[in-house]
Amino acid sequence: MTITKKDIKTAVILAAGMGSRLRKVIDDRPKGLLVIDEKEIIKRSLDSLLSNGISDIVMVLGYLREKYIEALKTEYPQIKYVQNPDYTSTGSMHSLFLAREHLTEGFLLLESDLLYEDRCISSLIEDDSDEAILISGTTHSGDEVYVHGEADLIKRIAKEKDPDLISQGELVGISKISIALYQQMCDHYSVIPFPSDYHYEDCLSDLSAQLAIRYLKVEDIVWTEIDDPSHYQRAIEQIYPRICAKKGLSETSTV
Repeated sequence: MTITKKDIKTAVILAAGMGSRLRKVIDDRPKGLLVIDEKEIIKRSLDSLLSNGISDIVMVLGYLREKYIEALKTEYPQIKYVQNPDYTSTGSMHSLFLAREHLTEGFLLLESDLLYEDRCISSLIEDDSDEAILISGTTHSGDEVYVHGEADLIKRIAKEKDPDLISQGELVGISKISIALYQQMCDHYSVIPFPSDYHYEDCLSDLSAQLAIRYLKVEDIVWTEIDDPSHYQRAIEQIYPRICAKKGLSETSTV
């Protein structure tokens, strides 16, 4: 059955990482609590999800999990929390694997360190396929992950461009995952030696050799991942003003 807009009610946010490259900026907070214009980026994500009808939200936590819970408990009491106790020795696929008891239907999958326009969420919800990995055009962010493929199907996801494949765009970090694909991801991950620094995009890349996994390209979407101080400055100086301009809003402050 094809997933339609009314069927997508669930999101999983992967938020277990330490964000060590951002330590000088965020000090003793997880990176999703990074503030831009007086609001944490994780709250911006949550508001976007809720405004698009996503009411069942699972967050997988690890590093300083209590900081997230304290920051979000009043405004977002509906969040279900899952703990990854092995966050220092595992990658994001382990966090996603741990959420399986809460997932019985298709969901949106998000990373916690993103700043993006609402169209990233609405484009995936309105797409009529069971799964779609969101990609954008060139960002020049300096930390790109490239999605290679053709005819809307993924062939490889990698940090470097593959000269033997066509790079179609950059991985945004927001995806629509069907429950069937998720189960195949979990099955694939279950045979990976534990612990390992294996990420959900590695799993999607590996499975694309045997499964038809679609990418959805929205060339001009505005977004950034924030992994280090240079990304943070770019988010403040370039990305956030562009998001505000698209909303028709004026920027009230910089941080």
